[in-house]
Amino acid sequence: MVRIFKYAEEQGEKKGERKLFKTLVKGNFEGCDDKIMELIDQAEISKIEELSERISKIKDLKELEEALKH
Repeated sequence: MVRIFKYAEEQGEKKGERKLFKTLVKGNFEGCDDKIMELIDQAEISKIEELSERISKIKDLKELEEALKH
């Protein structure tokens, strides 16, 4: 039972991280489309965390898209 609660908590944290990253992306890049949002949803949390730390250094949506794909 404890594992179920721990799993649910982890999933909630991951969802929150993705939501926050999406907010950062929308605030930093105009014209953000559904394709980018889908890539964020599919990306590993470690990738989201890495990109969150360097979001201010990413120049444009093309660069962000490439980073999410790798």
